[in-house]
Amino acid sequence: MFIRRFMSLGLALLLTLGLAACGVDDSASSNETGELVIGITDADGDFRAYAVDVTSIELERADGTKVETLPLTTRIDFSQYVDLTEFLTAATIPLGNYVAASMTLDYSNADIQVEVNNAAVSATVEDGDGNPITTLEVDVSLAGQNRLTILPGVTAYLTLDFDLQSSNSVDTSGVAPVVTVEPVLLADVALEEPKEHRLRGLLSEVDVNASRIKLAMRPFALRQGDFGGFNAYVDSDTVYEIDGISYSGNSGLAQMDQLSLASWMVVYGSLNTSTRRFEASEVYAGSSVPGSDQDSVVGVVLARNGDQLSVDAGAIVTAEGVLIFNQQVSVDLSASTKISRQLSVSIFDKDDISVGQRVALLGELNADNTAMATTNHARMLLNQVGGTAVSVNSGELVLDLQHINGRLATRFDFSGTGTGSDADEANYQVNTGSLSLAGVDINDPVRVRGFVTAFGAAPADFDATTVIEVADVPASLLVTWAGGDSSPFSSSSVSGMVLDLSGSILHHVSRHWLVTDLSALPQATTLAPRSNGNGLFAINVSGTVYVYGTFEAFETALSERLAGGRPVQRVAARGQFDDAATTLTLNSMSVVFGNLLN
Repeated sequence: MFIRRFMSLGLALLLTLGLAACGVDDSASSNETGELVIGITDADGDFRAYAVDVTSIELERADGTKVETLPLTTRIDFSQYVDLTEFLTAATIPLGNYVAASMTLDYSNADIQVEVNNAAVSATVEDGDGNPITTLEVDVSLAGQNRLTILPGVTAYLTLDFDLQSSNSVDTSGVAPVVTVEPVLLADVALEEPKEHRLRGLLSEVDVNASRIKLAMRPFALRQGDFGGFNAYVDSDTVYEIDGISYSGNSGLAQMDQLSLASWMVVYGSLNTSTRRFEASEVYAGSSVPGSDQDSVVGVVLARNGDQLSVDAGAIVTAEGVLIFNQQVSVDLSASTKISRQLSVSIFDKDDISVGQRVALLGELNADNTAMATTNHARMLLNQVGGTAVSVNSGELVLDLQHINGRLATRFDFSGTGTGSDADEANYQVNTGSLSLAGVDINDPVRVRGFVTAFGAAPADFDATTVIEVADVPASLLVTWAGGDSSPFSSSSVSGMVLDLSGSILHHVSRHWLVTDLSALPQATTLAPRSNGNGLFAINVSGTVYVYGTFEAFETALSERLAGGRPVQRVAARGQFDDAATTLTLNSMSVVFGNLLN
C-alpha cells in the first residue's frame, strides 16, 4: 500500500547571510552548482526506537527541475536524535531557488518500540484511517520568502526534523501498542535551534596549517555510498581519542596527520552561524570509532553486579556493519579493559563505571548480540538526568528523578552504588560544586548534565557539569482528543489561544523527558505568539497541510475551519513554556483536523 501525504510544518528558510533570490539562474540550461549540507534531527517523542528506511530526499527547483540528494537508502532511528543533529549528506546541486522538497519513508521493515510498564514493546503502525503503512511520502512546499536558495561558493544548510511527538499518536490500551502516523516535518536553514552535531565518515585529508580535517561522509554507520565530503575545523580546545589514546589541541591534530587515510572517524561539534563552519569539540578516530574493527554497544548501565554490567543498548554496530537498535546486553569488564571518559585525558578504571552511566563499549559480542564477553574499551559519555528539586543547597542539589538518559528512573537497580547507602531515585544527590543554582527552587523541574559517581562511592550520586532549569529548555506540547473536539480552545485571538482540555485523552508539555500534566496546572494553558508574530504554523485537513508564516494568518484560518464544525484531533506545539504563567510562547504549532461530525 502506497500512501502519499502532503505534510509539512514549513521550512524556516531565512538565510542568515541575506542571500537574495535575485540574480540566481533557475534555468535548466545552467550548469553551475553549489553545496547543500543536510542534517537529520528530531524533537522529543515517546519512543524507545523509531527506525525506518529513508529512501529519498528530493528537492524541486522553481523551474521544475528535481534533484535527488540521498545517494542510497538509509536506515535512521529518529529516536536517537532528540539532542543531536547528524550530518546526512553534502550534496552538490544546481544553483537556484528551490520551492519544494520531499522525504520518502519506507515502513516495510520498521522497528518501532514504545515503553510499556518499563519495557520496550514493538508496535504496529497505521495511518489515520487505520490502514497499515508501507511507503509514506512527506511533501514540503517552499514558497515566497521560504525558498531555499543555492548560490555559488556559499554552503547552505538544511536540517530536517521528523517531529515524532507531533507525527505520531500511541495507543497502549490493547494487546499490542498501535502507533498512528500523520507525519509532521520541520526544517531549518537559519539554525535557530542549534544542537550538537555529529559527523561520521572516513578520513580524506588533514591540513595542519588550516586546522582542518576533511571526511568522506558515512552517516549512521553506513559502510558504502558517496555522501560527499565535509570539513571539520579544530582548535586548541579540541580533544581527541585515536586508537584508544587521548590527546588534546595541537598534539591531537599532529597525531591525526599521521593517521592512515580512509580511517574511520566520528566528530562532534557545532555549526558557527557567522563563519558557516563546523567547529569540532571532540574527534574520535581509528579503533576508537564504534564499529570500525570491533563490535560496538552504546547504551546506559541499568545495573552492576561485580564486574558485570547490564546495559540498555540504544544502538549496536557489529564489526560487519550490522546496525541493531534497543537491546539488552550483558557486559563483562576486566582489568585489561581500557577506560576513558568523554572530554577528558585523565586516567580512569573499571570501578568508575556505575549505574546510570552512559557508555560506548568496544569488544566482541556473542552470536546473538546479547552479551559482550570481551570488552576491550569502555568510554564513559556525558549523561543527562532530570527530575524535580527536593532540596537546594550550596554545592548540592537533590532531585526526585524522572529520567536518566531518557530512561525512566524506576528501571535502574542502584544496588552497590553507595558506601553506606545506595543511590535513591527519590532523593538523588547531585554534586554541583561551584555551579550557580540561582533561580532553582524546591519542586522546580531541573535537567543536569555530567557524570555518575564511581561505583560504590555514592553519595554524591552524580557530579554535575551543567545545571539547566527546565523552564529554559524548549518545550513540546501535545493535546489529543479520541473522537475529536470542535471547541479545542475556550478563546482565540491574534494575541493567543487558550486550550480547553475537556474530553482530551493526552495533555502534557515535555522538556527533555520531563513531563508536566497540563490538567494539573492552576489555570488553563495559553498558546501565544512571539513578539514579532512569526513562526511555523500549519493546519492539516485530510492529509493536506496549509502552512502560515504568521500567527495572525494562522489564527484567522483556524477560526474559519472551526466555525465549519470540523473537529480537532490533535494540537502539537513547540516553544518556551512559562510554568508560572502557564503560557507556551510558540516557535511552531500544528493542528490536525478529523472528519466532519455527522
